[in-house]
Amino acid sequence: MKKITKLLVVVTLLVSSCTKVLDVEPTASVSSDEAIKNKVGVERAITGAYTSLQAAGLYGRNTIIVGDIAADNLTWTGTTYDYYQFGNHAVAADNGIIDGMWTASYDGLNRVNNVLNVLPGITDITESDRDKAKGEALYMRALFHFNLLLYYGGVPLKTSPTLDISSVDQARNTASDVYEQVITDLTEAESLLPDALPSGRTNSYAASALLARVYLTRYHATGNETYAQQAYAKADRLISQSSFSLAGDYASIYQPGNTEVIFEIAFDAQNKNRLAEYFFSRKLAGRYEVAPSQSLIDSYESGDLRKDASMATDSEGKVYCIKYSELSAGSDAVIVSRLAEMYLIQAEVLAYTNGNVEEIQSLIDAVRSRAGLSGTTAGDYASLKQAIENERRHEFAFEGHRWFDLVRTGRAAGLLGIDEKYTVFPIPLIEMQTNKLMVQNDGY
Repeated sequence: MKKITKLLVVVTLLVSSCTKVLDVEPTASVSSDEAIKNKVGVERAITGAYTSLQAAGLYGRNTIIVGDIAADNLTWTGTTYDYYQFGNHAVAADNGIIDGMWTASYDGLNRVNNVLNVLPGITDITESDRDKAKGEALYMRALFHFNLLLYYGGVPLKTSPTLDISSVDQARNTASDVYEQVITDLTEAESLLPDALPSGRTNSYAASALLARVYLTRYHATGNETYAQQAYAKADRLISQSSFSLAGDYASIYQPGNTEVIFEIAFDAQNKNRLAEYFFSRKLAGRYEVAPSQSLIDSYESGDLRKDASMATDSEGKVYCIKYSELSAGSDAVIVSRLAEMYLIQAEVLAYTNGNVEEIQSLIDAVRSRAGLSGTTAGDYASLKQAIENERRHEFAFEGHRWFDLVRTGRAAGLLGIDEKYTVFPIPLIEMQTNKLMVQNDGY
């Protein structure tokens, strides 16, 4: 029997997929008419929404790993066969990781939609706190929808909570529909949120940073240069109009209190991620499910400080990622956006729209200089595009960007030797079996 979704307040990191995943009822929940009645309820519900981002299907593990193993930054070295499918570019609809990413995203959407649904009726809250809560919920709704779009293409938009079984069968929206909703939500969030919130909470600048990424992706999808200009402008807000600055030492980016991180997902011993566990070699008590690819290892220029700040070698010669080091506590923060990306977004916009070559070089060199490298030698648009791709590969290794960078720029199929239709993943089998209106992606 299909379950009626109820408002989520208490933390649940793993969501069952035994029923239709657009109709989420985690194990710890209370009904929406009982949960959010006051300011305290709002705050608890927002906290509950952030925990969806911590799920293993999202930033607790697989957003990071899939973004690199589906491309050419990681190879499968463990026992979880589902990762092998990504690395081999043969992902099946019954892949558990695919299901987990879908389920966690729609769980998160239901949580934030419950907040947005009841927030106008809360009376014991200041307008400032109401705006902050709404802005946080809208940012998260945009992030969930945008990630789903990147993984699966057009997906069902969820802008209201599932409160009864009448809305559990839902057709896919177009990619354009999803882009429009994401941009609408982020634009409002940007205007509602303060410029700074505690670590692990989103803010106005985080909305601008995600907008820059969304506009850049939409530009490549459509060829409409207006989106490219908007991406440049949003990135410029972070570069020119904020207090963020590139961290002086690349390795310090992954330590608390640096000047570069715009938004990160916080974890602790009670709400942990398993990234270090999955990355560390078995000699170091990790699972070693995935390892840096030889292609990535060989691609660094001599003297690039990012290589030794990102990877190490154990006593058996096994290379492993060290950006996440809290093996037992699982408390490493996971970065969603940071300032270096804004420089490279601006560079990419200019390179693909025939912008000023010297400005493109300057933007690239801001990132290269921090890595201990001399200025780029790229001097024409073709070589500048390749230089930007290379910088992104090394700058964001093991942060989950590589696959989406290659897909965004149309490079994935040729570089990885796959058919273009496989640059989106299959809709999970359980959704296909239970949602009468769902249509599978081509080729699956």
